[in-house]
Amino acid sequence: MIQKGVRTLSRFNLAHADRVITVTEELKKYLAGLGIQNVAVIPNGVDTGKLVPLDKESAKESLGLAGKIVLGYVGSLEYWVDLETAVLALPELPNVVLLIVGPSLFTDYAAHISRLAEEAGVKERVIFKGAVPYDLIGRYISAMDVGLNPLKKMKKNEFAAGGKVFNYLSCGRPVLSSRMISLERLLGDALFYYDDVGSFSMQTKKILEENGNEEHFRAISMRFDWKTLANSYESVLEEVQ
Repeated sequence: MIQKGVRTLSRFNLAHADRVITVTEELKKYLAGLGIQNVAVIPNGVDTGKLVPLDKESAKESLGLAGKIVLGYVGSLEYWVDLETAVLALPELPNVVLLIVGPSLFTDYAAHISRLAEEAGVKERVIFKGAVPYDLIGRYISAMDVGLNPLKKMKKNEFAAGGKVFNYLSCGRPVLSSRMISLERLLGDALFYYDDVGSFSMQTKKILEENGNEEHFRAISMRFDWKTLANSYESVLEEVQ
């Protein structure tokens, strides 16, 4: 009943808005299918002044991760996230740890991942840090060798392009993401993509072998700095004044 009410109210507000802003072309098309017009697309972004690359080895040492290869995830822990694939790939990735930074929301997803890691024999290589203060996020990301954007195959994930991707890039880290049309359209081969456990393992090894240029990933994020995107928001707002 609550979901139906929220859906009805949301559609009413969208239909009566002078202008609608969404973050991907896919969401714009979805809204068009609902009869919502006058939709502008402005992607998610990042404050590149706050999230800056720190020395990787120093960041690792400060977090007790010295000498480890770190795959990292920053975000909420819920069943729409695909940390299962990362856990199941760990047996093929020696000396790699999975660093999970973020809180549980409504379900036992974190406990589920912990059980899965134990069953896979890699529990000691899966590290849960929980929620951390925002001003420490840059240190955690800087300690990562690869930033993960793992989402399950569902419509809301396919159409979205979450902010964590830009956070990783802003800290100069390569991003491995589950394959989704919105990100491929927006960022193309600036990211690495996986489809299953095998390709996750293969892509991780490829990223680690290439040892990508920190400045390259940082430069990509600069195109999505909130100060730049603010100009686009300002233009849309001016249209409806």
